[in-house]
Amino acid sequence: MTLTLEQIITKILSEKPGLTREEIMKMIEEREKLAGGFLTRESAALSLAAELGVAIKPNFKYETLIKDLVSGLRDVTVTGRVIYVSQLEKFNRPDGRERVRRSIHIADKTGVAKVILWDDKAISSSPESLIDRIVRLSHLSVRRRAGGNLELRAGPRSTIEVDPTEAKSWDYPPLTLFIKRVGEIPQYKGSTINVLGLIEQVYPITTFKRQNGTEGKVRRIDLADNGKATLVLWDKNADLVSESHVGRYAIVFWVRVKERFDGRLELHSKDKTQIITIERIPSGL
Repeated sequence: MTLTLEQIITKILSEKPGLTREEIMKMIEEREKLAGGFLTRESAALSLAAELGVAIKPNFKYETLIKDLVSGLRDVTVTGRVIYVSQLEKFNRPDGRERVRRSIHIADKTGVAKVILWDDKAISSSPESLIDRIVRLSHLSVRRRAGGNLELRAGPRSTIEVDPTEAKSWDYPPLTLFIKRVGEIPQYKGSTINVLGLIEQVYPITTFKRQNGTEGKVRRIDLADNGKATLVLWDKNADLVSESHVGRYAIVFWVRVKERFDGRLELHSKDKTQIITIERIPSGL
């Protein structure tokens, strides 16, 4: 349920009795005008509440569309399809204690947002359990990064609900809107792309010696969908997929489309390459 304009105004009035409803409405309209059409009136009201230090209590439940996110908002709830899940990143605090972080990208019908998860929430949110799922994230804060993009951050009170019963999958854009399919590869020769395909065959790892004396390894994988392609995984990436993954779908992030000497195209892994495998049919297929 979305918080209405009147609910937001009522909340501000209850905590800022020195303001009148007319004054609050005027400030909201000024923010809406300055945003040049990029804010709804409700979002402008939420932005004003955040600036005034008016917190939205848990019993004021609402969901915010991604296009309406504003830096400074707190206690935000958003729902969207997970289109990317990063690997865990580890950091050391000044006191020597370790922290872990993971980022996910979610999409609704209005846009895409990045969410940062920390520690226990990051560890429990594995790529395989979240990718292509509808998730509702509650009690988030919004901040603007150095590059200007908005970022959602989870805190101790934040919750993640996977496949909430009232959220319908067809209300959210499918995964194929953000990931290329195997049949589209010829359009991206020489580019680095993200690809979705069914793992048809996994070949054994081959090891070789480089000119500098170091040992390398490579594994080839046949992918199919609305076409066929060979995925070539080098060195540490060769261990990302095994024969046990045959029959699953693979979502491969950051692979380069290369042309062979015979004109055929292959997908080659890079240092940043990440593969998430799922057994269910991805949305949009």
